[in-house]
Amino acid sequence: MRNQRTGLKICIKMLVILALAASTHADTITARNQTDRFLSLFSVVRFKNTGCTGSSGDSGTCYAKHTCLFNGGNLEGTCAGGFGHCCVTKIGCGGVSRNNCTYIESPGYPNTFSTAMTCKQTIMFNRDVCQLRLDVTEVDLAPPDNRGMCLEDVLTFSQDIKWSQVCGTTLNTHYYLDVDPDTSTKLDFDFNIGAGPYPRKWKIKVSQICCDQLSMAPMGCGQYFTSTTGTIKAWNTDSADRVYLHGQNYATCLRKEIDRCTITYTETMGDWFLPRCGDTLEFPFNIIQQNNPATGITCLGPGGVSPVLRPATASLQGPQQIYFVTGDGTNNHVDVGQNSNLDLEFSQGAC
Repeated sequence: MRNQRTGLKICIKMLVILALAASTHADTITARNQTDRFLSLFSVVRFKNTGCTGSSGDSGTCYAKHTCLFNGGNLEGTCAGGFGHCCVTKIGCGGVSRNNCTYIESPGYPNTFSTAMTCKQTIMFNRDVCQLRLDVTEVDLAPPDNRGMCLEDVLTFSQDIKWSQVCGTTLNTHYYLDVDPDTSTKLDFDFNIGAGPYPRKWKIKVSQICCDQLSMAPMGCGQYFTSTTGTIKAWNTDSADRVYLHGQNYATCLRKEIDRCTITYTETMGDWFLPRCGDTLEFPFNIIQQNNPATGITCLGPGGVSPVLRPATASLQGPQQIYFVTGDGTNNHVDVGQNSNLDLEFSQGAC
């Protein structure tokens, strides 16, 4: 009898070990059952590491308690029927995170600060990751000058060249960074903050996207929309002057949704946005001329013009790409009508 019990214990332990090794995207915990007075039995509970919402309202991932704490997360409520914990990860200056769904925050967030400093925040990722999605709650840095140059504050990224510099104010939008794990399996967010009195703060949720995920954006897309309506926003569209930034080079991509045959773009301001000559805003059809029929211009010279506001509608036969390239760095970006930055609402119409 004793040998039989010993053998049974060994078999149960082996089952637990096999379950722990079965999946890299699920957590396994063991719960001891003492109903048998002679033998302690174990129940193996496995649950997927799915998304969850923590008690703070921020997004997290459902992990076992030890997994969350080991990876530097915070426990914010339970999930998976009480067997898991909603793990919310936030890092400050000097912080490093391997967790998918990590928030990078400014010192003392949501309070502002006005002290000169450098702040590096690092996201580590596996070799099967091809993109990072940035869901911007807010990035509020000192504004650019009239040419769109970030002179006092600047945010740069250690991989991807879509945005050579970021500053100013941006709220409630998203962007995509393409990463190359063969070059490096980390991405640094580098904030260089000047000594001016501007009140700064930032909060960005960073999600990792594997190369085979359906949610992956087409390469080169700085924004990717998979909905019938939305708002396209370049960096610094929420500041008082809305000056568009120098050093932008990316496409905004819109997926054609099922049973949708037209798309309508509408400016959020009183004038249609046109960049200065030397910079480029390129649509897949002649939307600029549709909104400026009197002149047909596609860019604004030093004198400036106020384009006519008129929603532009075109047939939707496939995905849409809007290219935004700003590299001159000498043009005055102010006084481009009332709207000096790219800020468009879109709506896909039924067939």
